[in-house]
Amino acid sequence: MESLRRLVGDLPVTNDSAGLPRHGSIILLFDQATGRIGAIVEVGKLNAYRTAAADAVAAEALSRPDSRVLTLFGTGHKATYEAAAVARIRPIEQVIVVGRSTEKTYEMVARLKNLSLPAEAAECAEAACRRADIIVAATSARAALFEADWVTPGTHVASMGSDGAGKQELPVEVYSRASLFCDLPAQSRVVGEFQYAPAEASLTAIGDVLSGKAPGRVRSEEITVFDSSGVSLQDLFIAGAILRANVAENLGPTD
Repeated sequence: MESLRRLVGDLPVTNDSAGLPRHGSIILLFDQATGRIGAIVEVGKLNAYRTAAADAVAAEALSRPDSRVLTLFGTGHKATYEAAAVARIRPIEQVIVVGRSTEKTYEMVARLKNLSLPAEAAECAEAACRRADIIVAATSARAALFEADWVTPGTHVASMGSDGAGKQELPVEVYSRASLFCDLPAQSRVVGEFQYAPAEASLTAIGDVLSGKAPGRVRSEEITVFDSSGVSLQDLFIAGAILRANVAENLGPTD
């Protein structure tokens, strides 16, 4: 039986110049019986995989099955994984990339094309949102990235970057038009996107949708919003799985 401690850090200046992801994290796995460290796992890439997997699980439950256009806000490390994950569960025919930097936007388009994903740079954020069946935000923004009235009926919206107090990706005005879902409602109210939602807004845990305790999307024209602020159990599971696979294969340190 393991427990964990996760150490995270963001190094935008030094890592940008070195061509490395800004975000890094390390998980320490502890044996609960002895208190000793069982493993130290560098999980920068694994964190991107598990975050994107959470996005895809929610999108499969909440987006329209015929969703074909994905608008992606963000040009960083995690955004690539988000697009690839959504494309695995929906018949995505076009990914529209919205970024602050023209250079990084076109670099993201090239990365997605290398993954055989049809991608283009957005001419403007409004047009990109209005074309979208699914909107995914994977940024470190502290203000809304688009306007609420740019979101058309039937769209699924996911905020994957708001994981701390003060972070914000979505316009609060969209909440009154949408059904709201998240990984952990109490946590989302404090450090997630829904720290900006009205107190009376109803939040549904995605786990309740997956287990059949609560409905997900009920109408094709419904707007759904999903906020993921992160669940430590996912970190424990993926780090434990890597450790067990490593032991089974009798391997040493691995990346």
